[in-house]
Amino acid sequence: MTDLNTFTIAGLKPQTIYEPRDANELAQILAQCNAEKCAVIPWGGGTLQHLGNTPARYDAVLQTRNLNQVVEYAFDDLTITVGAGMTLANIERVLGENGQFLPIDVPHPTRATIGGVLAAGANGTLRLRYGPARDYMLGNKFATVDGHIIKAGSKVVKNVAGYELHKVQVGALGTLGIMVEATFKVFPKPPAELSMWLAFDALQNACAAVPKIWSLTTPPLAIELLDASTARQVLPNTIGNWFVAARFGGSKATMAATRDLVAHVADETGARSTDALADTNALWRAIADLPATLRETSPDALCVRMSIPPQTLANALRVAFDAAHAQKLAPPRIFAHAALASIYAAVNGDDAALEAFVSKLRAQVHELHGHVVVERAPSTLRKNINAWDDTGAALKLMQSIKRKFDPNNILNPGRFVGGI
Repeated sequence: MTDLNTFTIAGLKPQTIYEPRDANELAQILAQCNAEKCAVIPWGGGTLQHLGNTPARYDAVLQTRNLNQVVEYAFDDLTITVGAGMTLANIERVLGENGQFLPIDVPHPTRATIGGVLAAGANGTLRLRYGPARDYMLGNKFATVDGHIIKAGSKVVKNVAGYELHKVQVGALGTLGIMVEATFKVFPKPPAELSMWLAFDALQNACAAVPKIWSLTTPPLAIELLDASTARQVLPNTIGNWFVAARFGGSKATMAATRDLVAHVADETGARSTDALADTNALWRAIADLPATLRETSPDALCVRMSIPPQTLANALRVAFDAAHAQKLAPPRIFAHAALASIYAAVNGDDAALEAFVSKLRAQVHELHGHVVVERAPSTLRKNINAWDDTGAALKLMQSIKRKFDPNNILNPGRFVGGI
């Protein structure tokens, strides 16, 4: 029997756990819950359930883990359709047999399901080269609260009809429907890869290297920025204060030339050392796991994600350090998708100081035309802090869409933006 404690969110537990065998049964259960006005939280692998506000109501869990099959795989056409409960690791295994891959490298791939990743709008380091998952998701099917299964988008790469409907589910945190199936364009694996690790003494120099690497003739797959403590979660013996990790893919000849170009950037920006690292897969798996590592190595930490214009990267990091210093907190631990200017920061302290830190950080990041999401907060603080930043005029539109898709407000109620 499944332990209800497994599904605890912010101290709340469900009364019922549903494990539908297929998409049709899931839709029927959802319709039943809607008729009874029973609040439902969709659950894949549970790896992203830390996101969002405390549920307004929490009656039942609706699991998707049995929707774990490959529905169709046309490897010659570079498309795959999978059930929403299939894990990223299993998708990677299937695609890898044909030298292909899906560029979604989020933490815990053996547990993270594709439906959960899409619902959370999660992306990893490879977003820099391939874009967000919604860009190469060609279509999906989702269950509505009235028990229907809606097909949106297309399996044909060139057909964009209906894309608005299938993309509206991405990042909605399961508040508009429950995804049961998704179709993707997939990509061939590069024939060779290069991973460069640049160490710096000063933040300013590390940030200066990022746009130079991004503008090289070989487009990088990923560019990541790490502070010293975070970097040592990946390479324990590395020396320096700030680090830039850059990943490239292409022919062996191109990778050899790119290595020289990155070394030149390192010289230009005052790097203390530059290394080409072996065991690329293990390195980038550890880097992709860092958002979770920051949360899990310090369970009482407050973890935020800042999204800012790329040119403000250095300023945003200084703002984070200043906001922590103002509350007499230790400097935040930092990991950033540097060229995308998506910054993860983890900080420890008492509730009052952490709440003030978030308030000050948001005010200053807004001045940089960015926003701050609280991805995780200590349980004692979580009810007193808004996980989502101000969405302005967009909130009314989002509320209108929510009322149309979920008039009884049973899907993940209260957890999304504006209490949606």
